[in-house]
Amino acid sequence: MTVRAPTPRATANAPASTAATAPRTAAPARAAAASTALTAPPAGLGKGDSGAKVKQLQQGLVKLGYMTQAQMNSGAGSFGPQTEAAVKKFQTANKISATGYYGAQTAAALTKALKTTTPPPTEPGKFTKPAVISAPSPNSDSRNGADIDTIVLHHTGTNNGSGDLSWMRNPDSKVSAHYMLDRDGKIYQLVGDTKRAWHAGKGELHGVPTDVNARSIGIEIVNDGSGKTAFTEAQYKSLTKLVGYLKQEYDVPAKNIVGHKDVAVPKGRKDDPAANFDWSRLRKGIGG
Repeated sequence: MTVRAPTPRATANAPASTAATAPRTAAPARAAAASTALTAPPAGLGKGDSGAKVKQLQQGLVKLGYMTQAQMNSGAGSFGPQTEAAVKKFQTANKISATGYYGAQTAAALTKALKTTTPPPTEPGKFTKPAVISAPSPNSDSRNGADIDTIVLHHTGTNNGSGDLSWMRNPDSKVSAHYMLDRDGKIYQLVGDTKRAWHAGKGELHGVPTDVNARSIGIEIVNDGSGKTAFTEAQYKSLTKLVGYLKQEYDVPAKNIVGHKDVAVPKGRKDDPAANFDWSRLRKGIGG
């Protein structure tokens, strides 16, 4: 939506349509990750050694980038020249005498390095809620029991984040969103996830009339919507973290991560987010 518009949408905070899709039942609990964290083998390995402990060492060096998977595959479990060279690289990087021998000091450094290596932020199940700045808006009401199964993205229609934030917090505007992303990537939370924000107005989802506000999280991105003003790098990074977290937290199907233009009726009533918004980047970042 364009949050600077002085005329509120008549349907922005209307009760749920009788044609709205019934609330979903709770999604089944996600299975815990089955993989075991990679650990460093005991010290005391050198050129000419072989076996499971050498392979474990090689796996650690591959994970940390000191050895390629192809190099390991060519001599898995054998402490040959390539493994020795990888150990030397690791030792040099950790300011240990580059002997190529996997001794106690090197084992301790490898143990620490493997513990502090974090999985990529886009790995399924690994999103945490990014930092948000609380900026409560009075413009919300009850979801009336509807489950969250949709995320709707908007552009604000201006490049003035402070003005957009002020407008959505003004009770006279009758508009709001759950989150607003400023040009610098800061995320403001105006309405709690459990509440129904007034961001989508009259709408449908995949052609079926429904109360989009009751079932969705609304995210406003500060951008004038001209299609010429780039969404910032900081905004894409923050949006990926936020949408990834919300998708994971509420088990939102990828097809239900949409723009306002995808749900507004009649068709063509809205055009946000702008045509230059990079959907492929967002979908790749959140893993689907």
